[in-house]
Amino acid sequence: MKPSFFSVARQPKWIGGLALAALVAIVFSLLMQWQLSRTFSYVGVSQEQAAPVALSELAGPGYIQPGSFDRLATVEATLNPSQTFIVDNRLQFRDDGLVEGYWLITNSLVQLEQGPASLTLALAFSTEIDDLIQIRQGLPEKSFSITGYVEPSDPVADTELFYEGEPILGSVALAQLVNLYQGQEFVSYPVYVIVTDGISLGAEPILIDIRDQSLEINWLTAFYTLEWAFFALVAFYLWWRLVQDERERLAT
Repeated sequence: MKPSFFSVARQPKWIGGLALAALVAIVFSLLMQWQLSRTFSYVGVSQEQAAPVALSELAGPGYIQPGSFDRLATVEATLNPSQTFIVDNRLQFRDDGLVEGYWLITNSLVQLEQGPASLTLALAFSTEIDDLIQIRQGLPEKSFSITGYVEPSDPVADTELFYEGEPILGSVALAQLVNLYQGQEFVSYPVYVIVTDGISLGAEPILIDIRDQSLEINWLTAFYTLEWAFFALVAFYLWWRLVQDERERLAT
């Protein structure tokens, strides 16, 4: 006569086997939770983050707060028209799609408690270099209370484009711009700001695509999550299968 499942399972060796299976399942469950935490993530800017805040809350010389990019910030900055440059290969968002053109960028100084700091500002977009040259000639050297999007430095991109003997930059690379800015040395912000309000230049403002916050799923880690859950169940299945084999052996 075949013994009952529970009469076999409550034997000390199978209780120990169940404890071992539970331990293995716990390890797999922890791995499953780790993968699950990496499966879902929020990307983009939430409604709470859409309101402008002081730039000091997001970044400063030597630091950047997590989640600061694509955030609106306000800052008081003094333009330096003698340190302006034109950047090639810029994309502008318009109603009829993306348009390629140029940016006008400039150095500015922000007065901090520890002294002035250099902050790069992206001021305007145009498909024609001449338009930006004209705007640059009329830039005032004065202070503005501006609002704009905080953006990370681009990698350095070389360009062989020149205009009237002046090089056109290939990217907004802060490491490169620090070397181009002349005069007294200042500490620098590790970010730049795309100005959206506070300076009226009579030019087309820069428009970039700012994503609203949305939930993003990493399907690879989702698969791994299910895989670890399966392994946890297999640990208990193997214990059950061994107990069943023991029942069959005792019945013969």
